[in-house]
Amino acid sequence: MKKIWDKIFRKIKTNKRMMVFLFTLLFMAILFGSFYAIQLNEADLNEVKTSLDTFFQTVKEGKLESIPAFFQSFLANFFFVIVLFLLGISVIGIPFMLILFFMKAFTLGFTITVMMKLYQGKGILYSIAYVFPHQICNILIFTFFMMFALSLSAMLVLALFKKKTVDFSKIMNRYLLMFGTSLLLLVGTSLLETFLMPNIFRYLLSSL
Repeated sequence: MKKIWDKIFRKIKTNKRMMVFLFTLLFMAILFGSFYAIQLNEADLNEVKTSLDTFFQTVKEGKLESIPAFFQSFLANFFFVIVLFLLGISVIGIPFMLILFFMKAFTLGFTITVMMKLYQGKGILYSIAYVFPHQICNILIFTFFMMFALSLSAMLVLALFKKKTVDFSKIMNRYLLMFGTSLLLLVGTSLLETFLMPNIFRYLLSSL
């Protein structure tokens, strides 16, 4: 495991500009999501509030089914990462990966802002419970895996157009290792989302 983390940190050091770009894109997407949430009309806000109230009531009454919720959470994360993985081994994957990453961060910003707008003071606490720690971990995992996927796709583009020789077997072994590590970490974040977040929400809903 230490070797895996050492490889990740070395990769980050050699791709500082890409990491700065990805975190800038992340920040901008969250801002755009927040701005979009602020612009929602009354009808749209009521529709979102109905969905949130239903979820909160389900959690408060302890009716949330843990196993289906876990698989739903993990499968959503799994499909997102597998799409990034496949785009990473494509020479045309870079723009699509950036769009998907932007949409993921956009949704996070939208959800946080809607909660704060609908529930005001309580919404801040609800947003923290929604984000910490699993959503923050998810975003970091997606960002770091994006770095590897973008690097591989860019390498393939250069190899194609500049006729450079690439040790594809070695690169794919490293890429598969990062993919497997990301999935293992996402199992952990899905467990947090399924078993920790509902308890935090249940406590907040009962106390506030």
